[in-house]
Formats: sequence, C-alpha cells, structure tokens
Amino acid sequence: LFMLGIFKITCGAGVFKDTKCSRVLLCENRERRRRSKIAECVKNVSVKCWKHLRGGFMFIEVKFRILMGFFQVFFSFQRTFQKGTVDTDTSLLEMITGLNPSRLADEFNIRCAYDYNHYDTLFLYTLVPIVFVIIVVGVYILLSRVYNKYKESVRQETITTVFYLTFLVYPGVSQTILETYLCEEFPTADGNEVFKSALRADYRLSCENSKERVIALVYASIMLVVYPVGIVLLYVSFLKRYHDLILKQDSTNLNQDEKSKLKRVSFLIYPYKTERYWFETYELFRKLIQTSLVAFLQDSVFPNLSPTIAMNISIVVMVLVVFINPYKKTGDFWFAFVSLVLLIPASQLSVLELSSKQITSGNYGIMGVEFGLMVVIVLVELWLQKKGKSGGEVKDLTRTESHTDEEFVGVVNDNLNTMQENMKVKKRNAELEGEILKLIERIKGLESMVPEDEASRDAVEVAVV
Repeated sequence: LFMLGIFKITCGAGVFKDTKCSRVLLCENRERRRRSKIAECVKNVSVKCWKHLRGGFMFIEVKFRILMGFFQVFFSFQRTFQKGTVDTDTSLLEMITGLNPSRLADEFNIRCAYDYNHYDTLFLYTLVPIVFVIIVVGVYILLSRVYNKYKESVRQETITTVFYLTFLVYPGVSQTILETYLCEEFPTADGNEVFKSALRADYRLSCENSKERVIALVYASIMLVVYPVGIVLLYVSFLKRYHDLILKQDSTNLNQDEKSKLKRVSFLIYPYKTERYWFETYELFRKLIQTSLVAFLQDSVFPNLSPTIAMNISIVVMVLVVFINPYKKTGDFWFAFVSLVLLIPASQLSVLELSSKQITSGNYGIMGVEFGLMVVIVLVELWLQKKGKSGGEVKDLTRTESHTDEEFVGVVNDNLNTMQENMKVKKRNAELEGEILKLIERIKGLESMVPEDEASRDAVEVAVV
C-alpha cells in the first residue's frame, strides 16, 4: 500500500508523464528498445496488460471495498466468539483485509524470536498508520513544490491514499484500542472472590494497577480520539466542505476547478448515489458497532447473549441497506446485501455445538460463498456490458396482470426521471448550439473588418504586435 500510494502520487506530480506511469514498472530504456525488437514486443504486451489490469481493478473497485468490509467484520466475529478455535491459516488474509501487524507476525512465526503481547500490538497497530500518513504528506509537500504545475493532481492522489488507509485500518485498530479496556475476572473455586483479573485479548497481561497498565490505558485513550473518533470527523469534514459540489456533481455546468475539487472526495462518494453521498461515513459506524461494540458486550453487559445481539445487528443493517439502497450499480447493491446476510451465520457458529474442525469448515464455507458471489456478479456485469444494456433506457410501460401497483408506479417514476434527464441534456445542447451560432456570426463580423489590400493588412498586424 505504501509503495502504491507513493507511486500514484509521483505519477500525479508529472514525474512520469503520459503513459510512462504504466511503463515505469518495466524499467523501460529507449536505447535498449531500439536495439531489440523482442524488447519492443515485450514492452507493448506488458503495457497493454498493465492497462487492462488497471482498468479491471477500477471496474471491481467498489466490490473489492465491499469484500474488504465483509472480512473485517467476519474476522472480528472470529476473534470475539471463536477465541481458541480460529484456524491460523486465515491470519494472512486477516492481515491483508485489516493491515493487522500481529496477524502478520503470527503468519511468519515472529513470536519465536520476540514474545510480543497485546500492548506491543496496540503501539505498533496505531503508530504505523500515523508514520505512513506523515511520509505521504511529506512526499506531497516535496512534489507539490518541485512540480507546482501538477499540485492539484498530487493533492488528489494524496487524499485518496490516506482515505484508503483509513478504510483498511479503521475497524481493526478501533477494536484493538477498545480491547485494551476489556478485562475478564477469574473467581476462586468457591466463587466468593476474584482470583485474578486479566486482559481478555491477552490473558498473560494482568489488569491490576501497574505502571505498564496505566501507560497502556493513557495511550489507548489518546488513540481512541485519533482513530475511532478522528477518522469519522475526517470523513464528515470533507463531505461538509464539498457538500454543495457533491449535490450538483451530475450537473453539466461544473467548471474545471470544481471538477478537480470533486475528485478529492471521489473515494467517499463514487460508489453511491448523489443523495446518499454520506453512506461511507455510515459504513464506518456500522463496522465499528459490529466489531468493537459486540466485543464490548461479550465481556461486560450480556456475555451469553452477545452472539444473538450480533445476529440482530446484522439483520438490522441488512434491512437498512435495502431501505436506503445507496449504490449506483445494482450488482454492488446485491453483493453488499448478501455479504451482510452471510454475517448472520458467521455470528452463530460459536453458539452451535460444533467441534473446532467443524467451525473452521464453516468459516471456510462462508468465505468461499463470498468470493464465489463476487466472481459471479462481476461476470454477469461484464456480460451485460458486452450486450450493451444501459440503465438509462426507458422501460416498457405495458402493464400486465403480473405487475403490482407498486411495480407499475416504480416503472412510471423511473421513466419520468429518465425523460427529465433527457430534457435537461436537450436543453443544454440547444443552448450550446445557440452559443456556437453567435460565435460563427462574430467570426464573420471580424473577417469583414480585415482590409482587402496587403499593405493595410501588414499595418494592422504591426499595430497588433
């Protein structure tokens, strides 16, 4: 992520002009290409492959984000409800979807060399993103001064890179911070007194008052403001700042400066309808509730009912997505909907009387369905795109007995909206045609003012110079 972010920012700065951004990975050398036809052939194929890969990622970017959001909550359920039965083979995937450093360390058995605990994970998990942002901002300041001509492009890529980072780390780092406050009490055999109070995320750490515990609590409190609260405020501030531009993003009257400013928040608003531009902020709250709040309930308020509460929360957010319907593409909506449906069995695996092997098989089954669904939806959208079907066509108004009143009214409303948009486009085209005619008349008038004799024309040219 770090290298990709720096690469995109340098491309935006104009360090690699035009198609060189896509060729830089090939270590391209012009003299070598001239000497070798094979190198030229490989270069052309590689550039085309890179362009297709980049275009393919842009096509599935929204689905990729939905997939990442699903796994962030899914692995949180594993940590909360299936403690002690989680298959470590999924730790690398958990690290990728949430940028969790402890899962990366588990994957490469770093614990054999250094026995880290929850506090070490807390410090590393919260400091690495901050260092990353500082480096990215430093690169932005440097490039914007050296390549001032491309300052706006550099700013857009820098903001997008920071947004991607916050999107990936938000659920995991928030849960890690809140787990610092959650302790579990172990009573004596007779149950009359507490034998030991330990941190639920790491039973080796005691919750007794100590210097290490106090430092961890103070640090976690600071990071609580920086991450769970600060990232939400960051999203809200950007949406509020560009609120007016966002609402008129579908207009054809935006000038170049307004379009450039709108690209700064494209990460937040691109997947959603104009009136649902705030939905990415809602997604932050949704993932925070499904990860951190459920983990908190597991330890304190309802220790035995927390899987049921997690299931009910999943049902509520599933209904809200249907009610709000925020996505521009139908495929994105259905993928998000089914992803929320799959979280319901994921929260109930620990309640069923299953062995550790059966729970692991269930987890793999849910993950397989999620990946398979994404592939199917992408293939269907590609097929529809190849068939040339578009969402802007007026639907058939022929009413049959199979149509309900609500369906018929919905079709009528869709047609009215489409016709209204077409009328706006026609009106704008008519205005442009009028402006073109005025320009043509003005040019003819200017041409009639040019003197016919060559001496007079030379005198006019000298005067103009």
